[in-house]
Amino acid sequence: MSAEHSYHLDARMIKPMFVGVTLDGMKEFEITSAPDWWPDAPPGKFSPQTLLLSASASCVILSLFKAAHAFHAEFKDVKVIADGPMVEDGPIWRFDRVDLKMTIVIANESQRSKVTKAAEMAHKSCPITNSLNCPTNLNLEIVVG
Repeated sequence: MSAEHSYHLDARMIKPMFVGVTLDGMKEFEITSAPDWWPDAPPGKFSPQTLLLSASASCVILSLFKAAHAFHAEFKDVKVIADGPMVEDGPIWRFDRVDLKMTIVIANESQRSKVTKAAEMAHKSCPITNSLNCPTNLNLEIVVG
């Protein structure tokens, strides 16, 4: 049997249209609707949509560290820009896809092949992208710098 990892959080209504989320050992943070769903939504708050994109982008970056270790690949920096268009699918809304533009900075050209393999493995092994019911596309750019 394979290993299992389990995660827990508590979510509660703070006031109408505001949810408080508490993770073990962390301070509660607020989530509300995105302004395109609720015009009165205040700016600067997390929404379920932005959290999903944040989870996808951060997971692929963290997966890169694990994959880079396996491939003995070295990089100086990594950045991901995530876009996720939502579409109306009959009576429901869903993400059509998640596009991740990953830019990795390497010290020299000799790392390009290993870093490319590590990035591809990170994309394939990220548990968030593997759990989504929509395609997650990776657009990779490697820069020597």
